[in-house]
Amino acid sequence: MSRTRRIAAATTGGALLLGMLSACAQSSPFTTVKDFLIAWQVENYEAAAGHTTGDRAAVVKALEDVRTQLDAASLRLRLKAESTPGVPDDQGRIDKISDERAMARFQIRIDLGENGRPLEYRGQMGLRLVGGVWKVEWSPSVIHPDLREGERLAVVNEAPERRLIEDNKGRPLLQNVKTDVFGVVPEQLRNAEAIAKRVGEITRQDRDRLEGRILSAPPKAFLQLAEFPHGSAEAMKLRNVAGLTVKTRPMPTQPVQAPELIGRIGPATTDVLSLVGAPYQPGDTVGSSGLQMLFQRHLAGLPAVKVVVLDANGDRRKVIRDFSQGEDLVVQSPTGQESPEARPVRTTLDRRAQFQAENALASLNVPASLVAVSSDTGEIRAAANHRTDGQNRAFEGLYAPGTAFSTVLAAALLGQGQKADTAQECTAEEIVGGAVFTAAQPRSRSTLGQNIAAGCRSALAQAGSALDAGTFNTALQTFGLAGTAPWDLSNVKNQRAQGLATATTTERAQLAVGEGGVKVSPLTMSLIAAAIQNGTWRGPLLIQDPQPTGAAQPQVIAPNTLTELKKIMTMGVRNGSAKAAASGRRKFRQGISTRVTDAQGKTVSWFVGYYQSSGTLLGVAIAVEGQVDAAKIASDFVNAPAQPQRTPAADETAATPVQQP
Repeated sequence: MSRTRRIAAATTGGALLLGMLSACAQSSPFTTVKDFLIAWQVENYEAAAGHTTGDRAAVVKALEDVRTQLDAASLRLRLKAESTPGVPDDQGRIDKISDERAMARFQIRIDLGENGRPLEYRGQMGLRLVGGVWKVEWSPSVIHPDLREGERLAVVNEAPERRLIEDNKGRPLLQNVKTDVFGVVPEQLRNAEAIAKRVGEITRQDRDRLEGRILSAPPKAFLQLAEFPHGSAEAMKLRNVAGLTVKTRPMPTQPVQAPELIGRIGPATTDVLSLVGAPYQPGDTVGSSGLQMLFQRHLAGLPAVKVVVLDANGDRRKVIRDFSQGEDLVVQSPTGQESPEARPVRTTLDRRAQFQAENALASLNVPASLVAVSSDTGEIRAAANHRTDGQNRAFEGLYAPGTAFSTVLAAALLGQGQKADTAQECTAEEIVGGAVFTAAQPRSRSTLGQNIAAGCRSALAQAGSALDAGTFNTALQTFGLAGTAPWDLSNVKNQRAQGLATATTTERAQLAVGEGGVKVSPLTMSLIAAAIQNGTWRGPLLIQDPQPTGAAQPQVIAPNTLTELKKIMTMGVRNGSAKAAASGRRKFRQGISTRVTDAQGKTVSWFVGYYQSSGTLLGVAIAVEGQVDAAKIASDFVNAPAQPQRTPAADETAATPVQQP
């Protein structure tokens, strides 16, 4: 049963009260007005019509239609327009004009649909004595003072044109795709309930609320109910629904890059509406994931919900309430700013770097993510995900970092006076607190720098276990890993490092080699690389506009420590595990690479390093869920083409660039 029909079920208590009042003689205009208003409110329209001078059937239909025309969740009436001297407040204002005529004023409150928007106004009705009984002089103006004969009320939703998500230079990160827009012209429908039910089933929108929108909309105007890419499974199903009208046109809905981050738009399902909130409702197209959902209010602005009077031809004659004005405006953005206007969202993503990152991962047959950040600002230039099932693992993926995390250990040791060339034997095996740490290529003569560059687990674990917790925690703070303060990513979902315990010698040994419970994201590791290149760790930034409200406190690396860290990163590419990063025309000159298998048996290949070319300073981290040479992927990244590699087929679903309005 639809919500509209549920509303039409009269309450037993109301009917009983009505019966008692109707049994009383209509000896005063007050009694007539009160009986009429109670009957109208409890939806006993026959009884209400009996208190009027109008044609009973016409009055019943007019009163019944009010709820439908406004998609009303509730309707409340009270006879208290203003106090009258000498008359109890609950009797409101009834002015007796003569022995046979009177005028009554009353208050009406209608909650529109499920948006909780109350339409409140003062109504008035004339009364006259007919055969000794006071009757309401029927006119459409009893429903609303602005209604005339043959007219009706309706609810109109007018949404601003949705704006686009942009790169760091203001270029759209969305492209046009051929899109089917499905809707109805209400007066052409034979069965609005059946249409709403079928559309709801296909799109997972609330069918009752869809029906309410159809019945309350202007009958001659096209009302959109859903949109999907042309040729999609949903579009094909909707095309077979009798009564639906489809309009096909290009629309900027497909991400050009970073689809896992940019996100998608889709129907306003119940789940999505619980996140984006009012005033959006079923039938609207809203952000369903990623930045499109997070910045829904900013990108789409505020739909203007208006209650209007339609004349006998179905044309809008007058707006009687605009809910987008004044105190009715409530729009919250991720930054706390409010605006009814649709505005673009500008990111820090660099189009060239993002294409290079995506192209570098494209040939892999396993999941992989790559993050590149500007070393001098912390701005994210690329966030690429490959085979991650739509997940943004570049920010949210948590992996054991292995010896790629040993830069933190190095910072702790260097802060105590050691250097990259400090002698440190790489033994075949070390046992720390019962945990065994082995080295694949032990060497009797080695150094701290060489052991980090080559990933000597035994030596690094032993060195970590010998440090005190305070020294380790200072190093963690240097790379933004201490504390729980969120990074300023404008509420974009991300995962902070986990398992950074330093209480026991075993925990410190595991932390030194990035194992045990230690888990980090590619974003975390890219910021570490950027900090070593720049000399200052900076929190990540993803959104330029709307402007971020705060940023993590920068952490400066001590000059002596920084010098030695850069030496170690250089060793990693020259003669360590990251040699492949120096292949190709463009080369990484600093970085480390490792491969680690966590406690769940997942193998992750890492590259962490930084790159400089023509003033471009990038901290880069790559995590590949498989056994590959991640350093070679790093080389592929800086040498990859900076444009898309696949040209869309010239068919119905081909995408085309779009210009920001």
